Amino acid sequence: MTATRVASPAPAKHRRSLPMVLNSVTVIGGKLATMGLGFIFWVIAARTFSQDEVGLASGAVSAMMLCTQIAILGVGSALITHYPKHESDPRHLFENAFGLTATASLAVGGVTLVIAGMFLNNLAIIAHSVWFVVFFLAATLTGTLGILLDQTSIALGRGDQVLTRGLAFGLVSVGVLSAVAWGTGMQHAIGMFFPWVVSGTVAVVLGGWQLRRALDGVVLRPRAARPMWRDLTRVALPNWALTMTERTPGLVFPVIVTEVLSKRDNAIWYTAWMMAWVLFVVPISVGLTLFADATNNPTKLRRAVRVGLGTALGIGVAGGALIALLAPLLLHILGKRYAIDGVPVLRILCISVVPLAFTQAYYAICRSQQRLKEALVIGAVSAGASIVVGALAAATWGLNGIAVAWTITQTIIGLVCLQRIVSIARVPAAAGGDA
Repeated sequence: MTATRVASPAPAKHRRSLPMVLNSVTVIGGKLATMGLGFIFWVIAARTFSQDEVGLASGAVSAMMLCTQIAILGVGSALITHYPKHESDPRHLFENAFGLTATASLAVGGVTLVIAGMFLNNLAIIAHSVWFVVFFLAATLTGTLGILLDQTSIALGRGDQVLTRGLAFGLVSVGVLSAVAWGTGMQHAIGMFFPWVVSGTVAVVLGGWQLRRALDGVVLRPRAARPMWRDLTRVALPNWALTMTERTPGLVFPVIVTEVLSKRDNAIWYTAWMMAWVLFVVPISVGLTLFADATNNPTKLRRAVRVGLGTALGIGVAGGALIALLAPLLLHILGKRYAIDGVPVLRILCISVVPLAFTQAYYAICRSQQRLKEALVIGAVSAGASIVVGALAAATWGLNGIAVAWTITQTIIGLVCLQRIVSIARVPAAAGGDA
């Protein structure tokens, strides 16, 4: 690293972190709050907008979320990695991380709009409508900063901040959509996209206030110091590549369904996927807290892995069984067509929460020990197979086919990751394992 002020004294009292399990549970709670209120959001949308417009809006939201995953550039993982060295004064680290992320989000959003306008069919509207362009760029900016804020809170061991922001985001999005749907009578997809801009802005403003309270004097002021950006990207880009292999399939699937099948089919797929994502955020959130814990306490890796896997599997399996059982009721709330076509899709997707727990734990270990090359190989194979096989299955067997293809792919990858976890855990503490 370049010469930047680093320190290792004990954190001040106002920076006290939560225990790993509590940190994991509050992070999961924040994600579940967002997803639960997101379900209400799409229920209102399905009940007040046409299925074509819901499919178009969900495709636009997926494209925006794909942009945020690209634009984050792995800066959140780099921040978690660098934080222990800057713990006594993280201002320089945080401000440059936010500056780099904000710049990347606007660049990626702009490129995406150009691609959509030139090459896409049903989703070309996001580039041809002035308001959609403005809203898309704003949502990409706030969404990317929101991801970084979550990972900043995880680095601080403050999952309660994620929980608060998740509640705020969900409540605001539902409130704004209700106002649009029942107050204006608007029937265009842009009416469903606008609430993401408002709720994302509220979450970022709240996150800046939380940072200032958690770390005296730290204010959300994006900066651009070339040496720090270089230090961040050196760690960030390999982590970003790994994250992209994890997230890209789920964000590309709605685009595939919209283009290969139809907007109506994507309305069903998207709602089923979002319900399944309620489960998937469990292993993902536990994986992030495991990464932070293993980075801060490398000699306690084995214990962290045991706790992390136990938490992810316990909550994930119980939640998966509950969602599979309630699938007909949950989807029927959206409408009869959603229930008829979406129940088998949702139940198939629920199965993959188990292999995802192993995959996310393995990725967390690799991030903390800088074993990113081997993780990238597995992640690239997983992403490529998921997208290619999923697209072929969608064209041949429809929505059920893509769900089965995803679950089988994740099961195979999860078993490979479990074998690697066992192998890495056997390494003695002196070699980077655990005492």
